[in-house]
Amino acid sequence: MCRSSRQPSGLTLLAISVMFEITSHQCSEQAMEHVTFNSLGTRCAADLYLPETSGPVPGLVLGHSGVMVKEALAFFAPYFVKAGFAVLAIDYRTVGSSEGEPRGLDHPERQVEDFRSAVSYLRSRPEVQPERIGVWGVSVGGSVAAQAAVLDRRIKCVVVQSPSVWNGWRYMERLLGRAGVHALRDRLDEDWQRRYEGGQSARVPHLTLEGDTVKDTPDMSTRLFPTYRNEKTLDSAEHLLTFAPENLIHRLAPTPLLMIANGGWDPYHMLEEAQSAFAKAGEPKRLAVLPYDVLGLYTGPGLEEAMALAIDWFDLYLRRTRLADITPTPTYESVAAMTQ
Repeated sequence: MCRSSRQPSGLTLLAISVMFEITSHQCSEQAMEHVTFNSLGTRCAADLYLPETSGPVPGLVLGHSGVMVKEALAFFAPYFVKAGFAVLAIDYRTVGSSEGEPRGLDHPERQVEDFRSAVSYLRSRPEVQPERIGVWGVSVGGSVAAQAAVLDRRIKCVVVQSPSVWNGWRYMERLLGRAGVHALRDRLDEDWQRRYEGGQSARVPHLTLEGDTVKDTPDMSTRLFPTYRNEKTLDSAEHLLTFAPENLIHRLAPTPLLMIANGGWDPYHMLEEAQSAFAKAGEPKRLAVLPYDVLGLYTGPGLEEAMALAIDWFDLYLRRTRLADITPTPTYESVAAMTQ
């Protein structure tokens, strides 16, 4: 599918604000519990959404990108809860309501660990079927979720929405250009020396978006989500440069993978990145390219389409697909009976 040069509509930011009000109301009508879980010694915060049902149901762990907070996942959680899934929306370490220092350390490899710790917590809940847990992530949170599933076979299904980073170094060169990455490395050298001498890593913006209709999105996020801070540590860039889940994605199979990507104007969730990683993944897999721009899958109707695809995928592979059985150890009697 060819990229569109169309810029996001001028109503995008207003739509985000309205949608957050709607989804917040929807979540308040559903059973939601503020919980914490232990991630390798650090207390992480999460919101647990439960559907109205009598028995245990499949569960999902939801993760956002970078240092965005769990409250932003209220855009997405109600769709899954209405479809009968239990949902755990998490704050990574050093982010939002979770503990961890330094604040705003954006470390994808540790976020992979937080996903896995969230799975351990969700498996402990009596409302959840422990053998039927999937993960969903948006932007770089999608590749974090995918890498968690590569390492953790307790995760039975993966959905990645608006995927962005599959090879951090390549992604940054596409985003900044080689000259931009060279300048960034000079800053990182200076930052390393500062930390070596006992100082702290510099603070830099988490999001700096170009384009008249998206540039104010970080400020709106700060207003909508009180725990969000549009800043991170500069050394976070080192962790992003070396994050390359594409190198492991071929190990994901046979865990089912759905990628839902943008086909319109989107300099941040690049279709080429999604296609490169998808080509290396094994079956079962699906790449759905929807005709929307950079924020198109965060607001309707792109959001509606993306969530419908995700629900269908989880319904098929997490709810209805038979789990692999463990073959009983053969005995003399059982083998003899088979030969008669």
